[in-house]
Amino acid sequence: MPKTIAITPSWYWPPGIPRVVGVPPFSIPELCVDRAARDNPGGLAIVAGNVRLSATELRDEVQRTAAGIAAAAGGDQIAVLSAGVSLDSIVLFLAALAAGLHVRLLSANEDPAAHVAAHGGIALDASLRGGSAAVAGQHIPSLTELREGAIVIEGKSGPVVHSHRSLLSASIGLSTFLDATPGRPWMPLMSLSRWEGLLASLTPLYLGAPLIVPPPGGDAEATVQVIARERVGYAFADLAEGARIARDAKKAAKDARKVLDGFLLSVDGMFDPDERRRVGRALECPALTVWGLPETGPVFASHASWYIDESVGIPITNAHVVPSDPRTGEPIQALWELVDSAEVTVWSPSVCLRTEGADQPGRWAGARFRTGMMASSDANGMIYLLDG
Repeated sequence: MPKTIAITPSWYWPPGIPRVVGVPPFSIPELCVDRAARDNPGGLAIVAGNVRLSATELRDEVQRTAAGIAAAAGGDQIAVLSAGVSLDSIVLFLAALAAGLHVRLLSANEDPAAHVAAHGGIALDASLRGGSAAVAGQHIPSLTELREGAIVIEGKSGPVVHSHRSLLSASIGLSTFLDATPGRPWMPLMSLSRWEGLLASLTPLYLGAPLIVPPPGGDAEATVQVIARERVGYAFADLAEGARIARDAKKAAKDARKVLDGFLLSVDGMFDPDERRRVGRALECPALTVWGLPETGPVFASHASWYIDESVGIPITNAHVVPSDPRTGEPIQALWELVDSAEVTVWSPSVCLRTEGADQPGRWAGARFRTGMMASSDANGMIYLLDG
């Protein structure tokens, strides 16, 4: 029996939501691009300002770009991308995976050319979009390759290696837990180089829903205007950014009230519940905290069907969370609600394959990842973050 069942009483588990779901044995381009083009070819896939791409147009753009990337890469197997949230970065990311390359996602202040000079590979930029006039075939990973490293993002202590399967699992687990409304658009408000931005970009494409690219520059009024105009269902930001948008977009917020099915707010530890309440009141929508790491993807989240101010939520679908001794990482043989505090250790199909760089043997306890986050639980199974 999954640990989530033991620590989360059934009366607080969202009704009708699976606790465990499978991960289909397909790649990110297959599930997030090709499937929508096959099943709903005229459906809207991406909106970026005045550009609106259908599922078929996105597939063709990704395939053309994949052919150009493959030709430019030659024998290189690594693609490096400075990954803000833009149409270019999303297409280049999907195309590099379709070409069979491993993708290293850099933050906006990192220079891809400098990284390539130091470590090798090919730097991706907008000049590679639509690189071939012919629609090319794509690399189809084997079942073994789907579980191997394909995407690298920055973690707490160095680069973190994910597979197609682990990133798709993160999207599937969170969207299942939220019971995301089919067809409602999603808007990522963080860079693709952050797990939250990557997840919020892949999830709508996996669900066959539109991905709405936010306006550049981070202007709060413009962002909320897009939410209202495109009828965005889910936006994903960190709590500080969500609170800033709610505070600075008072005029536009009037048109965006009751539009969102959920404003997902990433937190990295103890947080001010008043900030979460302010976001919910400003846009008259569920303001849902989410906690996770680049190494684990989402672990805890709140749900629109209930609300407890200071709790971050409960473990989401597929997240098996074990309270552990912070000195050793060994499981504590008691339920969360019987423990004053414990280290959060996680097993989930969304956990990374490995970390690179500095030796971190203490970050793993068998198959469980040691997050370093301390937490407690109340008698209802609600989780409270303490520190990390």
